[in-house]
Amino acid sequence: MDKNNDFKRADDRARLLTKLAWIGCAGSLLMAVCVSLQASKRGGDMLSLAVIPFVLSLLFSVAAIVYGMLFGGMQREEEEKSLLAKRMESRALNVEEDVRFTAGRTFANYRRFAPYVIAVLACVLLGLMLWQCRKTWNLREGAEVVMTGSAVHTALIAAVEMMVAVFAGAFFIGQSRTPGFRWLRPVGAWMLAGFFTLGASAASALCYANNIITLDAVIAQVFFWIFVVLGAEFAVNFIIEFYRPRTLGESRPVFESQLLALFTEPGGVLKNIASALDYQFGFKVSGTWIYSFIERSFFPVLILWAVLLWGFTCIHEVGANKVGVKERFGRISSELLEPGVYWTLPYPFGDIKQFSCTEVHRIIIGESAEGAAKRSESAVVLWTNEHGGAKDPFIVAVQEPDAASGKKSADVSGSSSISFVNMSIPIEYRIRRDGVLKYAYDSAAPVKTLQRLGEQALVEYLSGVTMDKLLASGRGEAEAALRSRIQQLADSSELGLEIIRVGIMDAHPPVEKVAPAYQNVIGAMEEKETEILKARAYEATIIPESQAEALEIESVASGEAAKKRTVAAAESERYKSQLQAYFAMPAMFILNAKMEIMENGLKDIRKFVVSPDLSDEVYQINFETRERLDLIDLDTGELSNDTRNNK
Repeated sequence: MDKNNDFKRADDRARLLTKLAWIGCAGSLLMAVCVSLQASKRGGDMLSLAVIPFVLSLLFSVAAIVYGMLFGGMQREEEEKSLLAKRMESRALNVEEDVRFTAGRTFANYRRFAPYVIAVLACVLLGLMLWQCRKTWNLREGAEVVMTGSAVHTALIAAVEMMVAVFAGAFFIGQSRTPGFRWLRPVGAWMLAGFFTLGASAASALCYANNIITLDAVIAQVFFWIFVVLGAEFAVNFIIEFYRPRTLGESRPVFESQLLALFTEPGGVLKNIASALDYQFGFKVSGTWIYSFIERSFFPVLILWAVLLWGFTCIHEVGANKVGVKERFGRISSELLEPGVYWTLPYPFGDIKQFSCTEVHRIIIGESAEGAAKRSESAVVLWTNEHGGAKDPFIVAVQEPDAASGKKSADVSGSSSISFVNMSIPIEYRIRRDGVLKYAYDSAAPVKTLQRLGEQALVEYLSGVTMDKLLASGRGEAEAALRSRIQQLADSSELGLEIIRVGIMDAHPPVEKVAPAYQNVIGAMEEKETEILKARAYEATIIPESQAEALEIESVASGEAAKKRTVAAAESERYKSQLQAYFAMPAMFILNAKMEIMENGLKDIRKFVVSPDLSDEVYQINFETRERLDLIDLDTGELSNDTRNNK
């Protein structure tokens, strides 16, 4: 009967654990959603980091739910096996009956392997969330933290969420001290971590409301690296858990943060450290003499370390490409220190401030943080799209067409129309070596002063220039004029800065109404220029072709004329020669001409020569021709007679 009661109590603990884990899951999810929405709506770096503890608490709540369900199933299975064993009395369970009982093996496997998987998931999840926060912060690098809405309301909401987190975290940690509820301890620990981050968020929001804007980013950096250390602890615990000696007590899950437990569990810090050491080494470390000695001498050693660390503040190193200014009891040394190692009084009685005279800094006038993000995300910048330079529009004159000539007048000294233009003016500067002391001590906020001077110079310049000139051919002239004017204002204010370059980016008319009309005008001007360039290209192509063709015709005509003149002259000379030959010997000339005609003109015609003295005799001439003459056609008898006569 007692054994059945034990099963019943264990099952009740498992059900209670599951219910509490479900409550923690719902609460963590609700807190994560609320804090996430608050961070997206109101802004602030600490609010974005405050989401992380509740997301991890949600993960560990889900792990505790599965643990409670499997633990309850195992207890119910053990009770069923006990009842079945009583019915079997004389014999043990056979194989077929034992196969059905798998809850115990499932629970054992979950306790054995699930903590490692959960530790890896927690490490990866924490790393992804930290990477996302860092990525978001880098998008507005160089810009200040912006909180929308009332910062006081933000702090009030964070305070309410903070109270919910601390009560929930304390309850879960207290409940986790009960045997069987150990898996609720990480849930409570991370809820208390959420309490600390929300408290820091509320404090930074109140400081923001009192114009202390930079504190939120500083606190966020501190908590960022705290979360980095806690994430590294997951990885380290995952490795050393394979080599840690096991104790007979209740096992601690590998994903339970021991560093976080130092500050979230009740009791002194040394007591929590002792508990962590006992768990890690597998025996009562806190009972050894060395631990007792450390416990007695902890605070004296801590004070000694603090004194040593304070003494190290006497050593300063001026880095390469930098100059240093030594301070002693608030007094400033006028001599600049070159790169090297120097000694001063300990902080805060002595210090060395370092400045780089080669590093180029940059500020942007007329651009908000949202505009910078939009400009960085947009691949193609159009006037009709919202981008960059959307903080403060500037006033600029507009050219009006002359009523008499119909042309636009460039005179802006009299009355003229005005328009608004959005611009981003990047100013690149560096600290002059002879102006280090002026930059560091003569001005409380030299960068903000430079920004105001840049805005002043820009307004002065825009009062004497037209929008058409500014958006078209006068941009280079405007940049040079602005650089010269800002340098004059910076020198008169003794900022100790050298203006290197001033640029004009994202100069465009207002997006809502004016930009489309300007876009159409600029498009028409671009089409005009395109047609002009096409005409010039056609001109550059057709004129050389025409010139080449004319030159070819002239060359052919010149050659033909020279040929005709040469032939005519040759024929004339030949005619003169023939005429002289004719007058000298007419008969011979006629005979020679006939023979030449017969030789050249009648060369393809067979000719027969007949003596004019044989007029009384009749000859019959066979004009039939043979295509070829063969040897068999010869008269050998006549050939032999002719041969003998010749002899």
